[in-house]
Amino acid sequence: MSKPSIKSPYRLMVEGPDDQWTIINLLGRHGYEWENDRTIRPYVEAAGGVEKLLVKATLSTALKTYDRLGLVIDADLHPTNRWQQLKDLFKDLGIILPATPSPDGTITPGIRPNSRVGIWLMPDNSQPGRVEEFIEKLIPQGDPVWPHAQTATTQALTLGAKMGQRDHLKGAIHAWLAWQKDPGLPFGTALTTEVLGHDSPEALRFVGWFKQCFT
Repeated sequence: MSKPSIKSPYRLMVEGPDDQWTIINLLGRHGYEWENDRTIRPYVEAAGGVEKLLVKATLSTALKTYDRLGLVIDADLHPTNRWQQLKDLFKDLGIILPATPSPDGTITPGIRPNSRVGIWLMPDNSQPGRVEEFIEKLIPQGDPVWPHAQTATTQALTLGAKMGQRDHLKGAIHAWLAWQKDPGLPFGTALTTEVLGHDSPEALRFVGWFKQCFT
């Protein structure tokens, strides 16, 4: 039994370690066997930011190298603009993406024989946001501490907290995690320890997309 090798013919490329470990541990909660070497599993690569991920030369090499290639990218503030960026980039690489991303995650043929390319825009292929908006949906419904974490983060900003308004949700989630039994767990570990849930509609769609991409 071993973890996926960097030499795997399947590759999942994500922006950073929060995405990387959120995905690995979410799939683990759904029974995906990352260490089962009897199956081909994707090596999950954290690129170090969207600018490093969406490099034409990097993606060109990936398309020519891997039988299955998945990309998880933040929609950020303007999902339509992000999707247009991806359409333009992939068109130059010989792949025509649909006019809009699929709500269930986009899957399209690659350039290698029988290859496949999958794209998931965080959080849900339609709304603005990042992995934090995806994680927010995994906070147990009705948790009484979560509204307080949101309010406290707003108050901290009015008191001169240095984070930007754009990072309000990220700050609130980390505040909420700081008040759990084991304070301050990273996103991925919070999934493993079941502090976070694993079966929001967005999470279930993501798991379905992942399995479709990497089978």
